[in-house]
Amino acid sequence: MDVTVELREHVLTSVLDTAHSVYGQELAAEIDPITAGFDSIASLQLASVLEEELGVDCTLEDVFDASSFAGLADTLAERIDAASR
Repeated sequence: MDVTVELREHVLTSVLDTAHSVYGQELAAEIDPITAGFDSIASLQLASVLEEELGVDCTLEDVFDASSFAGLADTLAERIDAASR
């Protein structure tokens, strides 16, 4: 899909801000959540807040399967784009 740069940036900012809020420290977009130290509870919190904030499904599996926070943001941006069509 052809997701706009603005949408990708917005979602990535939301993912990183939410991850920071849940984990308590700044995290790089290129790091995957598991390597960053997100356990199942933190991952579930991240997914729940992102789902509410962005208005799109975000599951525990999405967080665990993400190759990076940027990858998670791409997945969510694609869902937002698809839902708006």
